[in-house]
Amino acid sequence: MRDEWEHVHTDYTRPAQRPAPASLVESEGDWRRYLEGDTPNGWLIQHSAMTEALVSGRPMYLLHTTKDITAIRTSGEIHVSTGCLVGTLYCSPLVRQREGLRPHNLGAYLMQTKPDTTPMIFEVIPDAPVPTKGVEYLHLGAIHLRTYLRYRSFLTLAENDQLDHVVLAGLGAAAGFLDTALRNAVGRATAAHEFIDQLAAAVPAVPFLGYLYFEVLSEYLMLHSTTPETKGYAQVGELNNWLYKRLAFAAVDGMHRLFDLARFHPRHQQLVQLIAGVEPSLREPPSTCGDGCPICSPGSRCTRPRTRPR
Repeated sequence: MRDEWEHVHTDYTRPAQRPAPASLVESEGDWRRYLEGDTPNGWLIQHSAMTEALVSGRPMYLLHTTKDITAIRTSGEIHVSTGCLVGTLYCSPLVRQREGLRPHNLGAYLMQTKPDTTPMIFEVIPDAPVPTKGVEYLHLGAIHLRTYLRYRSFLTLAENDQLDHVVLAGLGAAAGFLDTALRNAVGRATAAHEFIDQLAAAVPAVPFLGYLYFEVLSEYLMLHSTTPETKGYAQVGELNNWLYKRLAFAAVDGMHRLFDLARFHPRHQQLVQLIAGVEPSLREPPSTCGDGCPICSPGSRCTRPRTRPR
């Protein structure tokens, strides 16, 4: 069990040891070096305000927003989110300034777009500096499988049969794309429009693919954005979290009411238009790209100029 959780965590203070798909780089360490050194905002992966606060060992302040402040006061309990992939109480960092506490741009987004919620502030006093480890949702498969196998007896026989049928039917419907993804992972290059259109078609059959799709695009936008807004956030040690929120709401009607990434499956042409609307500097993608750009062909070298603050 410990090894499974270690696999889920990414420690940005140590070289990465996990293998990576052959079509991308030789190792995860090489991929991380690319993300950190060859994208405009990659330096923030290790040197953001949040990671520096973690390793400092000093008290941290976290912002949580809730619609149930009365229930919390009455019960004295705070429950984790029902929509997260592991047990999580969603928070964003607060930065201490002379004037008081300033929210991270993700917290500012929540305060501005959810006026019917009540903010709560937590003070966290660590016993010692904390390693900059983050949970990688995409590596949770073994833990989810073990949890299901442990508790599957809670299901009736009919429920188990129904679940098996739904899963097998979904995998069968998405088999074509899964085969394409596997071939690309070992070196084959599929044209961008073909790959993304297959992915978009497979998401309704295997909804988790919508989460993978969105995670990749979120990382792409935050690392490659060069707008004045993004540069302003970078100056205070923050990646721009508004980008992927805007992308999700533009891609799916009603996403602001129910944030459900199983409904996130834009086809290639729509994706190009969405990215152009969210991040104008990425409006014209390079003709060949394989370095993490989700709108260009995998397996080839990206020609996009990149800069890093000095």
